[in-house]
Amino acid sequence: MSKGMETLRASGLCKGITEQELGELLGAAEVRCYEVGSRIVAEGTPSDCLFLIEEGKVRVEKGSAAGPVVIASMGEAGDFFGEMSLIDMLPRSADVCAESPLRLLALPKSKLAAVFARLPRLQVNLILNIARSLSLRLRQADNRIVELSRQLLVAQGR
Repeated sequence: MSKGMETLRASGLCKGITEQELGELLGAAEVRCYEVGSRIVAEGTPSDCLFLIEEGKVRVEKGSAAGPVVIASMGEAGDFFGEMSLIDMLPRSADVCAESPLRLLALPKSKLAAVFARLPRLQVNLILNIARSLSLRLRQADNRIVELSRQLLVAQGR
């Protein structure tokens, strides 16, 4: 079994996807390698790919007036990023940088579109899996907002 297939099988992105569909996804994927500190995507740029981590770690950061703020770290085989812009078609919402030597599977939008044209069930499953992931991230963000609000109220003596 190839490393790429192992990565796809491990990913929450691919739950409910058949072996044939995984093979089609792998056929559309490009392996990309990055050195520590490399920027994989830049906030505000057009989106062209969905990425899955094969090996290594990334950090996701958003720009702010006080400098970049780390909003997430990922480092498990199958973790994915770049999915938001597949859904909302907007520019990248954050920078993603390599925290270690990094090997990714990149799924370019143009190649995904060709696969989806042949396998619409695969597209539906990917979108549902992305929606589940985004829902979990939104729940985590909601909890973080509540915690930060609580801390602010305590700091203000309320």
